[in-house]
Amino acid sequence: MKNYIVLDIETTGMHPDFARITEIGAAKVIDDQIVAVFNMLVNPEVSIPENIINLTGITNEMVSDAPVINQVMPMFLSFCEDLPILGHNIPFDFSFLKTNAMRLNLHFEKKALDTLLLSRQYIDHQHSYSLGHLLKFCSITRKNAHRALDDALATHELFQIIKYKYMDTHKVIELSPNPMMWKPKKQSPMTDKQRKFLLCLLNQHKVALDFDLEALTKSEASQKIDWLIRQYGKGF
Repeated sequence: MKNYIVLDIETTGMHPDFARITEIGAAKVIDDQIVAVFNMLVNPEVSIPENIINLTGITNEMVSDAPVINQVMPMFLSFCEDLPILGHNIPFDFSFLKTNAMRLNLHFEKKALDTLLLSRQYIDHQHSYSLGHLLKFCSITRKNAHRALDDALATHELFQIIKYKYMDTHKVIELSPNPMMWKPKKQSPMTDKQRKFLLCLLNQHKVALDFDLEALTKSEASQKIDWLIRQYGKGF
């Protein structure tokens, strides 16, 4: 595989039903060469947990004026075109991107290769197959760990090393992406109790309604409620 989109995302947590994307970084690779990059912070519309801020360095202030995922996803999908995708533990990134695409009624069906699986298969005797460890082992420089574009660019370099240093020539020729089979769980709609509580919080604190209230899922409503309470308190 010589033509692909290598990508990485940063999020507020580990599960796409409850966590939000805070950054998308990607590079378009044609004939093994990077020809374009995509790099955008995303306003998750919820507070970023302190442990995630410490890990990524992405703060609430940094994303406060960033576009929301509804604006970013169409641009990202356009950037991807019909190319396959590549990432380190790509099911994680795909699960978030697919979930958000579905929420916006956008099409995101992709074939993919995973450098985590490839490294486990072709780079022997490693005590860890984390991206950080593999980059150090392969002497690949990464400017900022856990920032989406830097991780994506480093993953591209790792893939090139796996292909041309650790794989036999005939295996490289046969290397091809596989369809991603992950399917998001069906989202439950917001409960009537959540709706009433959310409206009470908005009215109590005089917060403008800048989202489609009736379109919220149960998990999204919980996130909105938690964010409002953290920002303003219950107030009643």
